[in-house]
Amino acid sequence: MRSSYCLFLFLVTFTVKAQLSPTKVTDYITVSLPSDFRPMNEQEINSKYIYTRRPMALYTDYGVTVDFGINRGNNQWAQGDLNILKDFYKANISSLYDEVSFTKDAIETINGREFAVFEFVAIVKPEEDAITNESALRTYSYIQYTIVNNQTLVFTLSSPYQHMRKWKDLAPQIMQSVSIKKNFK
Repeated sequence: MRSSYCLFLFLVTFTVKAQLSPTKVTDYITVSLPSDFRPMNEQEINSKYIYTRRPMALYTDYGVTVDFGINRGNNQWAQGDLNILKDFYKANISSLYDEVSFTKDAIETINGREFAVFEFVAIVKPEEDAITNESALRTYSYIQYTIVNNQTLVFTLSSPYQHMRKWKDLAPQIMQSVSIKKNFK
């Protein structure tokens, strides 16, 4: 009986977590996010992110551990350059971390638009001469890029590695729901 109750709680937890709600991020972009996600406030954004260009949108879960963001890239790309863009950003991602293990590296069509899609686990190791005794930081990320009007749009979902099992199936569902209107500005 107790094992049936535990199985029930496990299934309810993942069913509730997997409920996605359509979210109008801008006048031109919608995405289905978990129902417990909310826009990040200024303090949360400033404590977690350093940026040169303010993100278009940042959302987080109730624990402020899993984040979804949308941003514009700094580079201009021709509409037909998605394969080049994919190679460029894969190299860029690889250079940001001490170790990267890609589980997805593909071009996918999502709601009529092509995206370069990456799913990976990244590790940042502590400095050897660090005063504190910190362990390596491991993150799970699902990132996709598209070109709209010669600019790059970047969609990112990231979580601590220990939460990857919860997000590995849900991240593609979220990313497959991205919809960008044709008249995007």
